[in-house]
Amino acid sequence: MKSAEDRGRSRLMLRMPAWRAELRKAATPEFLDVCEAYEIAWEAITLFGKLRLPRRVEEFRIIAGDLEGEALIQAIQTP
Repeated sequence: MKSAEDRGRSRLMLRMPAWRAELRKAATPEFLDVCEAYEIAWEAITLFGKLRLPRRVEEFRIIAGDLEGEALIQAIQTP
């Protein structure tokens, strides 16, 4: 089974296809932490959706969006 970091990276590459190459090659510890956090955020979104908790879903969608931005910044800064 893939790690949360790998699953998060895969989600990010699906979400931002124009940046797949940069997201694929980024491997700093900071970037991998963001990938893991992104996966955890989406796991929470899925759970809260099943529990019909729309405010929580929206809260975690905002967090996921912030993490997308951070992941892209980290990936672009990777030498």
